[in-house]
Amino acid sequence: MKHLFLSLSAVMAAMMMPATAHAEESDSLNADTTRWYNQTQELSGVTIKGRLPKTRAKGDAMRTTVAGTILEKAGTVSDALSKIPLLEAERDGGVKVTGRGDAEVYINGRRVLDTKELSRLRSDQILHVDVVQNPGARYAASTKAVVRITLKKAQGEGLSFQDNLSGYYQYGHTLHNNLDVNYRTGGLDVTATFWAGRYGHSKSLQEDDMFYYVGNDQYLGKTKQETKQLWKGWSPQLQINYMVDLNHSFGAFYKYDRHSSGEMNSEFNTDNYENGIWLERSESRIWMDDNFDKHIFNAYYNGKIGKLGIDFNVDGLFDDTKTPGRTCETTTPVEQGVITQQPTQRNIESNTNSGNNFWASKLIFTYPIWQGNLSVGGEYAYNHRTDAYTFTSTEVVPVKATDSEINEKSTAGFVEYGRQFGRVFAQVGLRYEHLTNDYYNFGQKEDEVCRDYGDWFPTAVVAMPVGKVQLSLSYRRDIQRPNYSSLTNSTIYLNRYAYQSGNPYLKPTYTHSMVLNGAYQWLNATVNYSRVKDSETMSTEPFPGSADPLVSLVRPINSHEDYNQLMAGAQARPTIGCWHPSWSFYAIFQDYKSPTADGSTITLKRPYYSFSWQNDIELPKGYRLNIRAAYSTKGDYNNYRVTRESFNTLLGIQRDFSLNTFGTLTADIRCNDIFNTNKSETIIYGMRELTAFNPARRTFVLDLTWKFNEARSKYRGSGAGEKQKARM
Repeated sequence: MKHLFLSLSAVMAAMMMPATAHAEESDSLNADTTRWYNQTQELSGVTIKGRLPKTRAKGDAMRTTVAGTILEKAGTVSDALSKIPLLEAERDGGVKVTGRGDAEVYINGRRVLDTKELSRLRSDQILHVDVVQNPGARYAASTKAVVRITLKKAQGEGLSFQDNLSGYYQYGHTLHNNLDVNYRTGGLDVTATFWAGRYGHSKSLQEDDMFYYVGNDQYLGKTKQETKQLWKGWSPQLQINYMVDLNHSFGAFYKYDRHSSGEMNSEFNTDNYENGIWLERSESRIWMDDNFDKHIFNAYYNGKIGKLGIDFNVDGLFDDTKTPGRTCETTTPVEQGVITQQPTQRNIESNTNSGNNFWASKLIFTYPIWQGNLSVGGEYAYNHRTDAYTFTSTEVVPVKATDSEINEKSTAGFVEYGRQFGRVFAQVGLRYEHLTNDYYNFGQKEDEVCRDYGDWFPTAVVAMPVGKVQLSLSYRRDIQRPNYSSLTNSTIYLNRYAYQSGNPYLKPTYTHSMVLNGAYQWLNATVNYSRVKDSETMSTEPFPGSADPLVSLVRPINSHEDYNQLMAGAQARPTIGCWHPSWSFYAIFQDYKSPTADGSTITLKRPYYSFSWQNDIELPKGYRLNIRAAYSTKGDYNNYRVTRESFNTLLGIQRDFSLNTFGTLTADIRCNDIFNTNKSETIIYGMRELTAFNPARRTFVLDLTWKFNEARSKYRGSGAGEKQKARM
């Protein structure tokens, strides 16, 4: 919680964009696409040349082939993912699946723990990408979607390296560099990576109007917020993999993250009105610093004993975060629209220390039976989290110091069976998860906040061709547990009328999801229906226990009623000579009910539409041009009502330079939001309604990648306890 409504900006940014355990999960996924992609066969003297559709149903996933297509030249892995049907990806950001939300990403079976890795790898290393909208029972029930990236088989031995330098400019500059050094000989594969960077190009600008009633009186707070964050960090990592033979491999991965500084400065200025009369001006200067150390560890064994497949992982994550903060507020009364009195100043000093001590293990067995594959397995995770908040104030405020401790244990078991019936693939699974969460504050156990519950989560998928159309239908029940930061008791002082906190009483969100996919040559379509219970959203409400009814608290809450949501989308990606256009569209329909400031209930059911037109053009002399335009309409999403249309354009150009014996250099320059039109305006409904407006500003990016005798990692660790780690 860096500042008020920061989470809203993230939600809206995600919504405005045009929306791997192992690939060897079933027989239908075992095919090595290098054997049939664009292959030529000779039968009795007749030559047959074939090319598979760009995206097609493959087992539990929709598979997009990247090798041999224009996607190879996209730039980074993140750039390639952003051009694949159903996917939304940002550089140095996460990956989302349209209609499902945040996705777990796997590269050659290894869970990606740092999303920046997707910007460090190059798109020409990808063989194919599988998008799973309803993951099977082997994945944690809180996994909304899965993206499995399979890289091309590495060639050659010896020493190789790749260096990537990236720069951004928006309101300031960002510069970071990543160096990968790889050594391969026989079955041994060792990769050392060092990343260092300074981030300071972005700025959060937001205008908020908070509207509410106290009795018959109407209140309005008009806020202008400007936040700038500058952080520096460095991160070395080492991974070792050894392939004994094709049936046995093991390895280990270690990464250290150090953020020595994450300074945030914010101006938070508010004018308060009562029944249309200007009463007071509040000017807050907020400073916070966020620095942490994080250690991540994984060890794995992957192999076969006879027909029995074994996948074993042990994971650890240990971090310590210190966040000191300070708020200096000046309030000035107003009479008849004129400032006539001396201002009053308040100062709040705060400090938050948090840490995690996390271990997890996962074991999966697979065995061929009845012409299919049977998988059984289990997972265990334990986390000890501490979160202490202290403060000093020049006057009494309705905030309490906290010193919380969470001991959480999670156990899971699953069974899954998949089989090919001629041209039809079917898979069913059942997963059971049990979670125990003990919550302590200042050493005293708070039973009303503790949790002890278990749930069953069924999954099913069937995929088949109907004529030349590839179809896939899947079902899944899943759960989304609150992040630890949402469960904290810590309360942040913004000004005398506004505070922000977590909510230890948050319940998990349950969703029933049904997804239908279709693919025909270069056309793709999807329909996703969800029934959502206890959805988590941000709410502004009177501060509990405050004597002043004007004081507000911003915190996460659960929705009051279950609701339905339907997403429908389509994409066309033909190839016309050197021109590779892509047209995409999706729409969201829902019936979310929310309270309003006047005490009534509103049903948010206005459709929300998004359109995108992307163009990749191959030019002479190795140049590639990328032009993209995206448009989003007004509409409703959860308890947000989008009240402004948005338009975003991107222009980029790339070129590869041969350095002969010194490898290759790829230069990539682009400008995002050329016309500064990617603005957003949203009403967040609740007991106190908030209207938020975010302006826009173009961003320039320069990317330089030097590759010399490149080799690619064989790491096969898939990770354990991934969803628990993500909640940290």
